[in-house]
Formats: sequence, C-alpha cells, structure tokens
Amino acid sequence: MLSNRQLRLALRLEDVIALVFFGLNLLLQLLFREMRGENLSPADVLIIIPAVALLLGKEVVHYFLAGRKAPEESGDVFPFVRPYWEIVRDWFPFLIILMMYYSLWGGATHVLVTHDRDAALIAWDQRLFGCQISLLLQKIVSPPLTEWMDFAYAFHLFNIPIVACFIYLRRPRARFREMMLGLIVISFIGLLGYILVPAVGPMYTLRNQYTVGLETPLTVFNREMAFMDFARVRRDVFPSLHVGISFVVWLYAWRNSKRLFWILMPLILSLWFSTVYLRYHYLIDCVVGFILAPLSYLLANALYRRWGEIPVTIGLPAAWVEWIRRLGVSMPAE
Repeated sequence: MLSNRQLRLALRLEDVIALVFFGLNLLLQLLFREMRGENLSPADVLIIIPAVALLLGKEVVHYFLAGRKAPEESGDVFPFVRPYWEIVRDWFPFLIILMMYYSLWGGATHVLVTHDRDAALIAWDQRLFGCQISLLLQKIVSPPLTEWMDFAYAFHLFNIPIVACFIYLRRPRARFREMMLGLIVISFIGLLGYILVPAVGPMYTLRNQYTVGLETPLTVFNREMAFMDFARVRRDVFPSLHVGISFVVWLYAWRNSKRLFWILMPLILSLWFSTVYLRYHYLIDCVVGFILAPLSYLLANALYRRWGEIPVTIGLPAAWVEWIRRLGVSMPAE
C-alpha cells in the first residue's frame, strides 16, 4: 500500500540499463581515480549526473501526466500534452545513447585500463587474418570510392531513424520498444568494450605505413570526415559500433519490412566496408561488432518480453509533497 508521500514509477527497461551503465561508469571513475590518487574533475560527471537526473525526472513527469483525469473530466492542459509527451518518451533512448557515448569523452576510457591496446588488436588481426586489412586496401583506393565510403559511413546516422520511423508509424508499439532496447543493449556492451580495450585505431597507429591518402576532390566529404573525427570519442574502436549498431538496425528492418531490409542492404554493406577502408577500425573490431549484433538483438527481445517495465517506488520528502499540492497537482491514486 503506497502512502501519499511515495511515487511508484514504471521505469522502462531501456532506462534501467542506461542507469546501470551510468552508475557503473561513475563507480569506476570514483574507485580507480581514488586508487591512483587522482581528483575527479567536474568534466568527469558532466554527462553522468545530468543524464541520471533526466532519466528519473522523465519518469516522474510521466507519473503525473499519466495520472491525470480524462479531458472531459479535468479541463486542464495535461490531457492535451499527454500524447505528445508519450512520443518524447518513446524516442528518448536516442538521447540516452548519445549521453552514454559522450560520458566517455576525455580520459574516461583510460580510467580502468590506462594504456591503449592497439598493439594487441594489431596482433590479433595478424594472427587471425594474416594482414592489416587497411594497408591492403590501399591498392583499391580512389577518389570516387573514397567519396562513396565517406557517404556510407556518415549515412549511419540516418539508417537508425529511417528504420525506427517506419516501425513507429507502421508496426505495433512493442516492436519499436524492442528496437530501442536492442540499440541500448549493444551500446552498453560496446561502450564497455571502449573502457576495457581502449584504442585509437589504425589511422593513427599505422599512419607511417600508409602511402596513399584518402582525400577527395569534393571538400564537403573532407569537411564531413573532419567533423566526425572531432565529434567522436577518441578511443571508440573495439568493438565497432558502426558495424554492431547498423547490423542490429538491419535485423529489425528484416523483422518488420523485408523491402526496407533490401533497400538498406547496399548502404549497410558499404558502411561495414568503409570502417576498414577509412582506417577507423581493425578487422577484429568489425568481426566482434558483427558477432555482438545478433546476440544483442536476441537478448533485447527476450528481456523486453520478460521485463518491459520495472516498478520502482520512490519516497518523497514531506516538503516536496506540500510543494506539489500547492501547484495544484494531485498525486495519482493507486
């Protein structure tokens, strides 16, 4: 039985997984920086603390919106706002993924493993594949191919909303939630990989061995790649989330629209090739990303069927309850 000083939130599993990631990230920074006698700077929690506040605050807002009376009974703006709020809530995982990614900005990927692991990844490529694929691909480098690779690599940003919009508009809402959860799950695993295996990629470690440049006559592509280099976390190599996330998206396209799956095929396959052609990833990064994608897809669907929403009860201070009542907002009845 809930008292009038308690909120029972129904946290979506997507939010819970993100909260676990942010909590783990903060714990690692506190623990290992303390062990090394380093100070935790404001930059280290610039994303983590606001992200946690946003996730919990979002569900508190939803608690009150969902508990309002029907339009014909209440006469207030809550029923008008509610459907638009539901859209914001459904699409919020995109912001969550960005916050998870940028929580690793700066030196966060060196908090556990303090040195780059590129040498190990190069050794794995040599052992498993007998070569460094980005060096071999110099034989086929050409300005037109580089332009297409640049385009395919950047189009990754559009593959996700294209499939997500189709599912949101044309398929049951549960299918959309599953896709959002799939993206959160593979992002969680991939970002842990950045922490456990920090690496900068072949474009830096093998740069003295490249004899063919990747510049193109079209400055728009050169500027596009320069911007992407600026905007990305510096150690986001293992595993390749460009491969992993795009494969997860492609699997959800297959489940929901075979036509959309085949339309996206040339762009997805070009994207995978571009990750090594453009020298962002070692081949082992892509292979691991390729393996993680179906595992994340199956895990996310199973988790959603079992725990789509998780109830969490939060106690409120008496002063907060009084402040809420003064605003004219009643606590939803259980």
